This record gives sequence, structure tokens and C-alpha cells, in this order.
Amino acid sequence: MTLKVVVWDFDGVVFNSMHLKGEGFKELFRRHTKADEAALKVFEDYHYANGGVSRFDKIAHFYTQILKKTIDADKIHALVEEFGQIISKDLFSREHLNLEVLDFIKTNDEKYIFHIASAALHTELQVLCEFLGILPYFKSVEGTPPAKAKILANMCAKHGYKSGEMVLIGDSKSDYESARANQIAFLGYNNPTLKELLPSAYIQTFEGLDLEKLTQKAYLDQF
Repeated sequence: MTLKVVVWDFDGVVFNSMHLKGEGFKELFRRHTKADEAALKVFEDYHYANGGVSRFDKIAHFYTQILKKTIDADKIHALVEEFGQIISKDLFSREHLNLEVLDFIKTNDEKYIFHIASAALHTELQVLCEFLGILPYFKSVEGTPPAKAKILANMCAKHGYKSGEMVLIGDSKSDYESARANQIAFLGYNNPTLKELLPSAYIQTFEGLDLEKLTQKAYLDQF
């Protein structure tokens, strides 16, 4: 297997705004529910453990699984829009860029084909990446909807990629599951839980990283 295509998760890998979004979700829920701090803490733990899950699904999870209430699709979409407004004032900042990852991307720009596949809202992601000035490094930048597994499937179909020549670098178990669904090698990053789950397929640092060697080992172990 020769590694040709590197797919990056965005938040938690290229860009560090999980805390910002976590606080945004809590503000949103305080506005619209009577949830106590214990319920918000349960959601906070869920949010950090599920970086690859879309905001649509996270809002639905809070209502149906934590509050045990029903919520319809129109209400979810309205809350997603309001959530975007809450975080927008702090989201657009280059301070959130992961410089170690960005340096690796710049250094290997001609060696690999780079894509972004994110659980962030697609339209917001496009505007944010343009603002950050990183669009030239990526062949495509794709957010939700659809879900990440479908984004990867669409990417393979559109560009004719073979799963064995790809790797997804992500920071959540849902990223790992999306990669497995498409028989794409997965490397974990920036999440101690993934380090325990996949000790031989975990990136500690991008400095001096032999990405192809680590990806080959991950692919053999995972498939």
C-alpha cells in the first residue's frame, strides 16, 4: 500500500475549538431548557468524547437521551442556527489553529493529497477555512450534513480513491468508526481514550512523524 490521500478531521486536529463549542452548547441549553448543572456536565462529557458527531446529533442527544424529551427536526435546525450565532463571535480566530499540524500539512503539501472531513456544519466550515487562509492546502473541505462516513464514501466515489491508499486522522471514536465503515486506515490524535483503544495507531506528535509507515501498520492491524 502506498499512502496517497490524507483526510483530516477538523475540530480537535487542525483546529482547536472543542472548548469554545462546549461552552456554546451549554449557553444554548441554558437559554431553552431548565437543565441543571449535572445534566450539562453529562452533556459536556459526551461532547468531548464524541468530536466527530454533528451538532444536529448532539442537540438531539441532549434532549432525547439526557433530558428524556422529544424534539422535532424543525426545532433542532433552529437550535443549530442559534448555536452557530453563539459561537461565531469567538470562532473566527487563527489562535485556534493547531500549528504543529499546520506545519506538517505545509511541509507535505506536495507529497500527499489532503482533504478535510468534519462534523462541523458545511457552510460554516467553508467560510471558516477561507478566513483562516488554509483552503489552498486541501483538495476539498467537507462538513455535515451528511455524516462523516458518507462524506468519506462520497470522496472515494468522486475522486476514484482506493481505500487502501487513504488514512483518516481524527480525535474521536466516531471518526474511527467512520473510517472502518469505508475500510480506510485510521490514526488517532489528541484524545487519551483513542491512545488506549489504538496504541499502535496513535500520533503523539507530528514532529519527525513517518506517516506512511504508521498508516501501513494501522491498516494491517485494522483490516
